Amino acid sequence: MNEEYLPYLLFLVGFIMIIKGSDWFIDATIWIAKVLKVPNIIIGATLVSICTTLPEAMVSGSSALHGNPSIAFGNALGSIGCNTGFILGLTIILSRPEIRQRKKLHKTGLFLVFLLTLLTGFSIVFGEISRYTGYLFLTILVFYLYHNVKDAKMSASEIEEDESIEVTKNIITKNIILFIIGITLTVFGANLLVKNGESIARMLGVPDIIIGVTLTAFGTSLPELVTSITAIVKKAHDISIGNVLGANILNIILVIGLSSSILPFEIQPSWLTYHIPFVFSIVLLLVIFSVINKKRFSRWNGVVMVGTYFAYIYFLLF
Repeated sequence: MNEEYLPYLLFLVGFIMIIKGSDWFIDATIWIAKVLKVPNIIIGATLVSICTTLPEAMVSGSSALHGNPSIAFGNALGSIGCNTGFILGLTIILSRPEIRQRKKLHKTGLFLVFLLTLLTGFSIVFGEISRYTGYLFLTILVFYLYHNVKDAKMSASEIEEDESIEVTKNIITKNIILFIIGITLTVFGANLLVKNGESIARMLGVPDIIIGVTLTAFGTSLPELVTSITAIVKKAHDISIGNVLGANILNIILVIGLSSSILPFEIQPSWLTYHIPFVFSIVLLLVIFSVINKKRFSRWNGVVMVGTYFAYIYFLLF
């Protein structure tokens, strides 16, 4: 085979690995949620979001180690925009999910806004995301995970046990295997897709920051996209919302925290004048829509969010 076409083939293989891996992964995760009597939104904001954020952490960490902060920062920021504007917007258009556990949703959304405000403030005041800022975000990560585990334990005591769920040795073994294989395929598939996607982009002469916020961000967000679509099919909409919000928070405190602790980011003017404000706006739209809707999101909410995201990409490219 001509080596010129190899990146395209590997890109496709990575995509297929993500689709199949996410399907097995979400099956096992829903079973775990029911057995542990934990609400889907809690599982989505912890277990699912951590696993589906691993590709971003791997790619940004690798980019930082190789001295490329534009891809590292652009990947994390672009993933937040893609997760919220495109993936969650698409979820709302397709399924109009109910707004359950409103207090938890608002609390998580406002925490994400706080983190973006903190990131913006550090960028403006210091002109960089320093190692100390990275250490601060990683410290917040520890408290965030502790809080979610504590929250999950409290919620478990409030939920009646589903007696229809079978818990036998064979079923436990099956779901553990599905979970491990699913997340392995998802993570390595995303890494394969992104690595070869970057090769394709560079062959076409695309700048690093654009690679970071578009191709790399979309590639590493594919686990969230496929997981959300699979959750819609399986009527577990809370996993979609919790997964996206949890993944966005982890993109800041885990991905940016880890990357900046390896290599500080010198803030470029376009990051402050274009990328951060646009991503901030998309996240604020989600928070506003969760407040103004009483029972469930409206499809026009999703249309606005997807439209805002594509406007961001359009003006970036053209």
